[in-house]
Amino acid sequence: MKMVDPAADVDLNEYEMEDRRTLKRRYTTYSSEALRAALPIDEVFVAHPAFMNAVNAVSRVYELAGKTGMSQGICLEGPFGTGKTSVLKYFAASLPQDDLFAPRHDVIGIRAKRNASAGHIVNSVLRKHGYPMRRTGDETLEPRINVTKEAIRHKQGRLLWIDEASNILGSASRRMTSHPKEGTSATDLICELMEETGIGIALVGSERLTELEETESALSSRLTVHERLDNFELDETFVAFTTTFLKQCKGFDFSFFLLGEQMKNLHRVTRGNARTFKRFITECGLCVAQRGARVSIEADAAKAFRAIFGSTTSMPCPYASAA
Repeated sequence: MKMVDPAADVDLNEYEMEDRRTLKRRYTTYSSEALRAALPIDEVFVAHPAFMNAVNAVSRVYELAGKTGMSQGICLEGPFGTGKTSVLKYFAASLPQDDLFAPRHDVIGIRAKRNASAGHIVNSVLRKHGYPMRRTGDETLEPRINVTKEAIRHKQGRLLWIDEASNILGSASRRMTSHPKEGTSATDLICELMEETGIGIALVGSERLTELEETESALSSRLTVHERLDNFELDETFVAFTTTFLKQCKGFDFSFFLLGEQMKNLHRVTRGNARTFKRFITECGLCVAQRGARVSIEADAAKAFRAIFGSTTSMPCPYASAA
């Protein structure tokens, strides 16, 4: 299930832009055989404890939405690349599919572009429901809001997931509602949707979401659950995550990274960031497959390090002896 609004895909964060550049480079660097063998590593998934706490919190919002008199919502914040968006993908994939040929509409996901307004939120939700966007000026906003509410009710909407939700927060360059402490047109609309349709809301974004309580008090009071995903410390959780991930990489033997000081080196290279970790291990797999092997060695790690971080990085390569 694709949870991101494709029409808003132009506002990429730094990790997503790097992912696109990395993929383009890989297709011009490695053979088709190596790509087929190693790119599936990027789909490997590990449900670690903090991740599952967030999944369970989303599940609770989904289950209670519209069933009580209290608004249901969750705020999930943390640095880029820690797996926040994957929480929804994991949760959505766990839901039963009633109709194999029809997409679900009880859970929908959109992406907030920079300086997102109420109009942007409305258009994104309506687009997910298949409504054509002909006239989108301010004079049609109120009718479109009403159509949005009706669409949510008709489709029995239970959860609206807003990725990059930090972009809905107020700033000096955006038109605010009547009082600065009461938020923006986007946050005001979200409160309205929660109150009038009963849909649960999941806001996902950077650490800026911690400002909600101070600047968006009306919305913050409706988001009763707060969860955070962070980069891994070098501890037993990182060791368990690494071990489980590497064992799921079919066709490859990455036991090199589990030997001696290599676990510390892997944490140092990836800084405990889940997305950087996956990017680095995928690159290692490509290096292994390119030389027609399946067992990773230090030379593969050195080559992957140079490919991912470049030759001018200030980070010392822990695999320099094989460089």
